[in-house]
Amino acid sequence: MASPKDYWNKVRKWAGGLPVLGTRLSGSLPQELLRLPPPRKPDDAPGTKQYEEHPSAAYMDLKMRFRDIGRLSAVTETLGRDFLTAMPDGAYKSRLGQIAFLYRKMHEELADEKVARSIEEASAHQRKSPESWDPWDSANLREMETSYRHVSQVPPDLMEQKALLAYEGQRKHRDVLRFDDWEEARPFLENMVDLQRRIADAKILRDNDHATDPAYQALMREYMPGARLDEVELLFSRMEEKLKEILPWILDEQGKRAEPIPLTGPFPAAQQLWLNTSLLKRIGFDFQRGGLYETGHNPVEGGTPDDTRLVIKTSDATNFLDSMKSALHEGGHGIYIQGLPRDTWRYQPVGQDLGAAMQESQALLVEMILGRTREFFQYLAPRVEGLFQKFGDPAMTAENLYRLKTFVRPGVDRKHADEVTYFFHVRMRMKLERELIGGRLTVKELPDAWNAAMKETLGVEPQNNAQGCLQDVHWFVGKFGYFPSYTLGHMVAAQLYDRMKQDIPNIPSLMASGDFLPVQAWMAERIYGLGRLMRTDELLEHVTGSRLTPGPLIAHLQSRYLESA
Repeated sequence: MASPKDYWNKVRKWAGGLPVLGTRLSGSLPQELLRLPPPRKPDDAPGTKQYEEHPSAAYMDLKMRFRDIGRLSAVTETLGRDFLTAMPDGAYKSRLGQIAFLYRKMHEELADEKVARSIEEASAHQRKSPESWDPWDSANLREMETSYRHVSQVPPDLMEQKALLAYEGQRKHRDVLRFDDWEEARPFLENMVDLQRRIADAKILRDNDHATDPAYQALMREYMPGARLDEVELLFSRMEEKLKEILPWILDEQGKRAEPIPLTGPFPAAQQLWLNTSLLKRIGFDFQRGGLYETGHNPVEGGTPDDTRLVIKTSDATNFLDSMKSALHEGGHGIYIQGLPRDTWRYQPVGQDLGAAMQESQALLVEMILGRTREFFQYLAPRVEGLFQKFGDPAMTAENLYRLKTFVRPGVDRKHADEVTYFFHVRMRMKLERELIGGRLTVKELPDAWNAAMKETLGVEPQNNAQGCLQDVHWFVGKFGYFPSYTLGHMVAAQLYDRMKQDIPNIPSLMASGDFLPVQAWMAERIYGLGRLMRTDELLEHVTGSRLTPGPLIAHLQSRYLESA
């Protein structure tokens, strides 16, 4: 008599080597042998390690609900990346409907009153039986409550409108930027600012902690949970005061030397893509769990630890350094996402990243702090010289490439700003968006206000709105309150780097050999793998011994642009 294994081999042979999925087959095989074995449970399924029994039934219910919300969020992320990269134009309206539906569904699941009751019951159990709660479960419950408060404060129709406007804004920004069309942009931005004010007002009603500008703080906390505007302003004031002092010194010192030699192309797109892919592998990005795509518009990143998508700006044939900068920046985001807890806390709040400031810190650490060292360009120069067949080109030497990427010149474009003046771009935008949300500045007045602020801040003035208030996508997609995270992230990156050098004193030689992996391992142990076990300020103090301060960033800029110039 044939064994079950023989029967299965016959079934698979008849089906062309594929598993049989509910297909009726004729013959004498017993029906029970035609049934597929039960599918392997995914790592995050009930009954697996992540869902081991917990004494609090309410907490178990919350974990199941948040798992489902996490899955919906991952699906939405995937649709969003496809929206920017591969979606045909004809799918535009239907995709907006799909995304809006998913946002509403996630909102309904998370804002449900049952969540509030379960959080209350689980918290009571935690207080009564603290010994049954390990640090990860406790942190997870804390983050569940934070997520619930953040979402439940806003009515579902506003959340749905926000999602629709954000994705419409991606396309709107592309079009108005291309044609410098302020008249087309203005009504869209007016609608977006009005929506953001209504969202902020809804949050203030439920979460007023006496902030000097509660509406802006409420929006900022969407990207940096728990952030206090007064503390951010204090950090920025100290940073601004010091940079205004040292910027003239840097420009004076730089003026004593000849300017770096500009690059001359062509730098074919295929070679640039190969270079960027190679560098991403060097910094530790796992292409088995992620991908790199190009877009004609704004670079982005996102996904899950198993499916991390990087979207960078289409290569410029005249300057390979721009797409390389984009790849390193988005790659820094990507390796953080890939390093988050993958099994036990997948889809749970405690398994997510710490928000925009920490996210930007990882991107800026790779792009600006490590990716602009002399040693990194010593590694890069001979490789790009051969890749682009530029043998003997004086512009392609390690020293010239280094000077191109560290040349300080106040300009109108944030995305191409140097490491020193970048802060002033962020500071100016933060001030303007606070005025917009506070009703002290109208969208109609924005172009003139922008140009005046740019002139006052950096001494330069845009020639048109495409160089001015239309250049960033952030306001078009509703990211009011996000800009501060760039400077806060730069501060975090410098503070982490300052501590890292004590543990890895040979970082310069590692950069000279293109070896980022010890840096990635250091970050994985102290930042990535901890998810949201601690809040940002707690984690930073745990790792570096200090709360966030601008000191390490100021010291880094002085060292690179004055002492080592």
